[in-house]
Amino acid sequence: MTKRFALVVVAISLAALAGCVERGLVITSDPPGATVTVNQQWKGTTPFVLPFKHYGVYDIWIEHPGYEENGRMVKFYPMHVGEPIKAPGYQYAGADFVSEVLLPTTLHDKHNLNYVLERLDKADDISDVLSRAAQLREASRVRTQMRMEKDAARRSQPAEPQAADSGDGQTEIDDSVAPLPDADIDATPPDPSQLPVFSNY
Repeated sequence: MTKRFALVVVAISLAALAGCVERGLVITSDPPGATVTVNQQWKGTTPFVLPFKHYGVYDIWIEHPGYEENGRMVKFYPMHVGEPIKAPGYQYAGADFVSEVLLPTTLHDKHNLNYVLERLDKADDISDVLSRAAQLREASRVRTQMRMEKDAARRSQPAEPQAADSGDGQTEIDDSVAPLPDADIDATPPDPSQLPVFSNY
């Protein structure tokens, strides 16, 4: 009885001394202050440490609200990555029992994830682009209008008389206009028998 009690005490003592594994994703970004969504759930704002339990691929979405720099608003493209988190050797099947139960210490498994966000064009630069586009459209409209006016003026000018060769080597100007041929008009009245007959009811 005493021996069995001693074994229970030893087992409880070993369990109390047994360590564990603390897992965490250290998520940072350049610039800091980005919001992070992991597996469709909001988790925090960089920089921060995200505890996790399972290894595998994590769906991570990073988005920065932007900030003002030299009087201009700077924005950034959002980033979407599938981040594979691999287990260390002491977390493989069999070894994990030793690291999480038998070792009298706590192991720290940290994964550093840093994301560099790409800058968008500045808001003022975008307005400049729109302004230049409007200027180009106006210049194109003016050129088109000038071309149409020039074509209209060319069409309104009288046609130059065409030159004809008289046969003796000299050129004569033929400015006469050929008369239009008379139209054939049949003035014969129609036959009354061919006219439609209307009945009064």
